[in-house]
Amino acid sequence: MYTIYLTTECNFMCTYCYEDYRHKLELSEEKLMNILQYIFEEDCSEILRICFMGGEPLLKKDLICKAVEYLNSYSKAKEVRYFITTNGSLIDRDFIDFMKKNNFTARMSFDGCKDCHDINRIPKNGHTLYEEIYQNILLVRDSGIKYSVRLTITNNTIKYMLKNIIFLSKNKLNSICMILDINMNFTKELKRIFEDQVSQITDFYIKQYDNGNKLILDQVDGKIFNVLCDFGNRFIMCDGGTSNFKIMPDGKIFPCGFVTNNPNCEIGNIEINMEHYKGKELAVSLFNNKNTKCSDCLIKDFCTGMKCGYMNYAKTGAVNIPSDTTCFSEKIYYENVMKVINHIRQQDIIQQKMYFGPYIQAIIDWGLHFSNTGKEIYEFLN
Repeated sequence: MYTIYLTTECNFMCTYCYEDYRHKLELSEEKLMNILQYIFEEDCSEILRICFMGGEPLLKKDLICKAVEYLNSYSKAKEVRYFITTNGSLIDRDFIDFMKKNNFTARMSFDGCKDCHDINRIPKNGHTLYEEIYQNILLVRDSGIKYSVRLTITNNTIKYMLKNIIFLSKNKLNSICMILDINMNFTKELKRIFEDQVSQITDFYIKQYDNGNKLILDQVDGKIFNVLCDFGNRFIMCDGGTSNFKIMPDGKIFPCGFVTNNPNCEIGNIEINMEHYKGKELAVSLFNNKNTKCSDCLIKDFCTGMKCGYMNYAKTGAVNIPSDTTCFSEKIYYENVMKVINHIRQQDIIQQKMYFGPYIQAIIDWGLHFSNTGKEIYEFLN
């Protein structure tokens, strides 16, 4: 995956934004062409994955169109899949048609119902754009484009979690990812509220399943695999800097969006041939060999903190040491994902095969090992 940052500018000033660039960068058309040529020379995969990012990438909508035109013209030998992460405020019908024509997946930041969304997502012009964004997201939903809605949870919006999931589900926005603000710190009271909200969301998810309503919730569906698979209960670094690269408007290359504002994490530049070992070298240099925080934890295979190294680094200074917020939230998610798994296991074998089948097949296809839970489910279904 190559993520092209078109600009570091944004038309919002969200309170929880982790992007804090010292210098404002704008991608030129000439630099864009240089980046695309660089990608063609570097990429050896059968499927080329390109993501457009910012700031707000749709501030540079013309460059997205030029990039896609170029890629479609010069990549006949391989399939290209496009992704975009956007706040949704600048989407229009023409761009939706463009995304549909070119097989885009849209990731849209949207914090749910209006009284929650407007707390932290503040337009620079001072006027709420909630209704415009909401209508744009509904247009994307109705277009048939693959999409997900990204909810960011902060200290002042934890109490809205269940309300937002219900709101989105009622509006048939059924592909949802809840992300905790990277700078969140749980108080004792916020821990209690978070635990209660996640429990209620799990009950709602199960109820939707029982009623035949499709709800894809990343903090459930995206974590079932981790329960069924045995990774050896150890730290397993993501692919940031090895097969996943972030390219800034000035051509500098970083391993992850959490560190694109950190010059110490630069691993290359399109002006010179990148030496791919630098991504691994960076991760190794940021690994704390003396870490004992996770030694006795029983859910390492499940935990995001054992995979999302650069998120850890941004908070704790080491890729293998998750923050206390991650530790607490992952334990709560684990309890609730197990609740879902146990509920599904009480269904008839056809329903279990439909639910667990894709995960089981992926573990087999990728030559991975089953956890004890995964092995039990596999043997039962076969």
